[in-house]
Amino acid sequence: MKLSTTAVARKVLFAQLPIPPAGPSAIHGNVPLAAGYLILHARSRGLDKHFQFEILPPKICNYHSEIGIVEEILKREPGIVGFSCYLWNIDRTLWIAAELKRHRPELIIVLGGPEITNDNAWVFASGVIDFAAVGEGEQTFSELLEAMLAGEADSKLIPGLWRATNPQVPLFRKPIANLDDVSSPYLHGILNAADEKMLLLETIRGCVFKCKFCYYPKSYDSLYFVSEEKIIANLRHAREAGATEVVLLDPTLNQRKDFDGFLRLLARENHDKQFTYFGELRAEGIKPETALLLREANFTEVEIGLQSIDPTTQGLMDRKNNLKAFERGVSALMDAGIRVKVDLIIGLPGDTVSSVRRGFEYLASNQLFTSTQVFNLAILPGTAFRSEAEQLGLVFQPRPPYYVLQTPTLESSDLYELMSDAQEAFETEWDPFPEPKLQFDPESGIVECITMDLDQENDPLPPAGMRAQALTLWFKSNSLSQHVERMQSVIQQVLRDCPHSTIQLVLQPTGDPTDLTGECVEPLLETCYQHPNYLDRYYSLNPQGLLGSKRVLVLVEDDVMENLDEQWADSIEETATLICNANLAS
Repeated sequence: MKLSTTAVARKVLFAQLPIPPAGPSAIHGNVPLAAGYLILHARSRGLDKHFQFEILPPKICNYHSEIGIVEEILKREPGIVGFSCYLWNIDRTLWIAAELKRHRPELIIVLGGPEITNDNAWVFASGVIDFAAVGEGEQTFSELLEAMLAGEADSKLIPGLWRATNPQVPLFRKPIANLDDVSSPYLHGILNAADEKMLLLETIRGCVFKCKFCYYPKSYDSLYFVSEEKIIANLRHAREAGATEVVLLDPTLNQRKDFDGFLRLLARENHDKQFTYFGELRAEGIKPETALLLREANFTEVEIGLQSIDPTTQGLMDRKNNLKAFERGVSALMDAGIRVKVDLIIGLPGDTVSSVRRGFEYLASNQLFTSTQVFNLAILPGTAFRSEAEQLGLVFQPRPPYYVLQTPTLESSDLYELMSDAQEAFETEWDPFPEPKLQFDPESGIVECITMDLDQENDPLPPAGMRAQALTLWFKSNSLSQHVERMQSVIQQVLRDCPHSTIQLVLQPTGDPTDLTGECVEPLLETCYQHPNYLDRYYSLNPQGLLGSKRVLVLVEDDVMENLDEQWADSIEETATLICNANLAS
């Protein structure tokens, strides 16, 4: 494959799909940082003389249906499309890539990101990828473009590059030695912190810890740093752009030996506390004076991974926790006025029902947190747990989010029960659905809500490319029970067109609401879940029962709500959410 250096620059388009929303709510934080890095590195090697680089606007990636994204990509006529792949978007990315190939077989598809690892064979087996970067991608991608210019894309040996024409495990790609080479896309106008009033900043790649549930130990052989000058320049961009938050992406902030000096730098560049900082760190080693430095810099919240207090489990995950040091560190942070979010993992090898509960009790009784996050263990590609899963007896989902379903000491039923116990222990609800959305902007440019009066003839569904990814189907009828098959047909068509759609299903009885029964709602839900997607699997171990990317709302008039039969209401709420029409005005 050879590109003429005298021809018009070839267009390279990057796209990054967001974490799919559980409802038709706003999406924030889908910043295409990886694409920014790739463009910056390619420019540094002069490749912008031969290629035209573009990032598909996040607004399109965030809100358009799969077909809408395909149409937007094709409209731009790229020669190469690069996707940043994470566990929350890989399924949808591959579906879109397949559609792109169906329309334009010659289009070159390149994938990168944490999902692209040598032990994630199902991704490579999709048949829609031409090239993929395994591990850190900047050098690999630039060398691929250079090989394309030389006509050697199918033959040149490039570390870290997988190619469909010779699908062998690629050589290890040594990381970029000087991170200043890619810090930062913001400083070169590729990204703008003003877009979301937020700046994402890496100051270190690599991690000194070797936690077996994490990808970092395999992808980095050492620590790689951004210079103080570049850190300052990034923070000044954040200030000039009006950012109100700087998210530090370092895997463990306080692994650096100069941590106190680093905090003083952050404080100097945020002297008026224009923005807050957020990052993850280990509680061990945090002394009162360090906590005060964090607060002075304007860290208002930090995230700390405890994961498990069981010694056997800690040994198996290669993460030792000194609980006394943990307690001292958390206390110092909270005394300094910093909120502490503590993470626990359910499903770790070695943990039992009793040991997990001891972890809950330990945190709750000592009040060593401001808030908590309890996760199901995910056996992520590229991690030690993935390679040791069979040896450890871990049964897990074969597709994202790769949740553990069973261990030698925990049954699936235990996982459900423990997540429910965690909700009770910490008086919270994990991953609740967002509030129902009943008002929509007709000027948004995409169709967010399709309303059908089933007692009348309706226009056909709007074209799939015009629909939102999070779509509301609003059915009205004097007798909804008479139209179950028709509603099923509409749902089936929507999911055939765009199988990764989030659906908010609104059922509005215009007659006697008790005509609609749970027996009517159940087949609608069955139709919704015939083809589960990432969000459905993500919610699969949630103690609230059947949750996912589809939700049923039953909407009744406010005057009717006051006189509803309680038994009927209880029956409906086993499968749907009952809401009052008065909410339409809110």
